[in-house]
Amino acid sequence: MHVYHRTLFPSIVSEVECDYFKLIQSNLIDWIYNYQKNTDGVVLSNRGGWQSPSDFYLDDSFSEFADYILQNSLTALSHYNLQFKMSNMWININRKGDYNVVHNHSNSIISGVLWIKTPDNCGLLKFLSPHSFTQSLLLDNVDSDVAKKQNYYSGYTFNPKEGTMILFPSDLLHGVEPNESDEDRISIAFNLYATYRSGTYPLTFD
Repeated sequence: MHVYHRTLFPSIVSEVECDYFKLIQSNLIDWIYNYQKNTDGVVLSNRGGWQSPSDFYLDDSFSEFADYILQNSLTALSHYNLQFKMSNMWININRKGDYNVVHNHSNSIISGVLWIKTPDNCGLLKFLSPHSFTQSLLLDNVDSDVAKKQNYYSGYTFNPKEGTMILFPSDLLHGVEPNESDEDRISIAFNLYATYRSGTYPLTFD
């Protein structure tokens, strides 16, 4: 007897090592701290730390960095026959002990995060399986080799790396674990919406 296991209906999460990040990192960090000095933060998913308003990227002085983030995103998402545009963007600065509660992003198609400054032990990005409730018994009792091969887990984490971007469907539940370092953890998160590319139409099923 032969048994074949295959994963159906996966979510695509893209890990992107952005080109030339080291060339802009220092200037980007300086811009962020200067902006923070003159701007009140907001409280959404963040517990502690500082989160910027989500329209900050419209500032003309940030346009070069905004274009950098968008262009890296578009290149990484070229496997979709869609045209993506920026919806909103915000800065996260987590100090020691700060974290982000589990949440998702409504009214969006793709969400992303670019890690700007990531000292050791600054907080993993964690995703929760959309099946963690409905398939909890199966997830808790699957053979470890099958789980590894099929990525069949109740949760999955990414270790933040400077200059790396994670892109994911906006409905996926995710959060950030506490920063255990003595340095700031800095990231920029964003949402993208999508329209059909010129000459393409929604799929229909006959």
